[in-house]
Amino acid sequence: MKRSTLIVITLLASSLAATFFAATSGNAQRNEPAAQQETGGDVNALVRSLGSKDPIERATAACQLREMGKRAAPAIPQLIQMLSDDTAIGRIQCGRNNWGSDSEPNSPGQEAARALACIGTQAVEPLIGVVNSNDHRVRANAIFALGVIKDERTIEPLLGAVRDSQWQVRRQAAWGLGLKEDERVTEPLLSALSDREWQVRSQAAWALGLKGNRSAVEPLVLALQDSYPEVRSQAAWALGLKGDSRSVDGLMAALKDADARVRSQAAWALGLKGNSQATEALVSALKDEEASVRSQSAWALGLKGDYRAVEGLNTALKDESRQVRKQAAWALGMILMRDRRAADKVSNLDLNIKTDKDGDDDDEDDEPNVGPNPNPNPNPNPNPNPNPNPRPRNQR
Repeated sequence: MKRSTLIVITLLASSLAATFFAATSGNAQRNEPAAQQETGGDVNALVRSLGSKDPIERATAACQLREMGKRAAPAIPQLIQMLSDDTAIGRIQCGRNNWGSDSEPNSPGQEAARALACIGTQAVEPLIGVVNSNDHRVRANAIFALGVIKDERTIEPLLGAVRDSQWQVRRQAAWGLGLKEDERVTEPLLSALSDREWQVRSQAAWALGLKGNRSAVEPLVLALQDSYPEVRSQAAWALGLKGDSRSVDGLMAALKDADARVRSQAAWALGLKGNSQATEALVSALKDEEASVRSQSAWALGLKGDYRAVEGLNTALKDESRQVRKQAAWALGMILMRDRRAADKVSNLDLNIKTDKDGDDDDEDDEPNVGPNPNPNPNPNPNPNPNPNPRPRNQR
């Protein structure tokens, strides 16, 4: 597979990420017969359960309403009232559209926000009516739902919320703006890159990564110098999705960042750049103290297909980490497909690299993992994990 094709795949996957949860409510509506069977279709009974003294029962009722999609519209007033309910609970499993993971915080208010998001356009005006609530929990949950719903009316409330007095609301607004296909969102997101709270800056970097606007490249390069590694890492991820060579120097410098997460993400991003300018820097990164960085650098060199990387990758076949060895073998295989001169320099090449020389088991999968999760901190709570893994798979 050509390097340009891999880049296109990554960009397309990220574009799909931006609309995935905007389409979730539509999926719930299209699956109405199944949802009705699972929930019993009794909206009135579920509305009564929203008033239960048991937070689990309240959250479960909201979750079941979520599965009903637009048929749950009669419950909108009660769901709006629940948005302030931040009682800590575990993840609720009630149907097909399960959001987030078991490790993330959850509350009845968040479940109510998800239900409103899946109800869709009928919930827009009621949600807009509470975005100026005195309760920041209500504002944050309402902004979440508006971010998911695909409706022109949601843009203005999100643009206003990115300037909210509470950072949790600003972060949620930045996440929502990332999902919107509207040219008005870029400038507010660029401003959010300078927010006083790192959580907002990180979220803004994520959102800008999903935008095709090249005006974000230089601000994101500056964000590689942020005092928080979470922001630097997210900026590197975003720059990886930008087909712009202006970021290469900054990303090469990030290969020497103090934080391994940033170095690994920078290597991933450099792998997607359509030139060989970073080859030497990535070869040097094959000697990084962290195996995750060495592995990611090998992956990036495989995408580049640059003959100059062969010697360093050949040495990496003897790395102490099995995952690095596997990734180096994959990379050498990719280079061999582009330049047969590499064959003379490759020794003991086995794309599966099954060896028991050190007995390590840092990766149970026999297939080379061609890149780590390129989105280290994709979005705030509630966390619907909007970004699919855009890693190209290994050619066999």
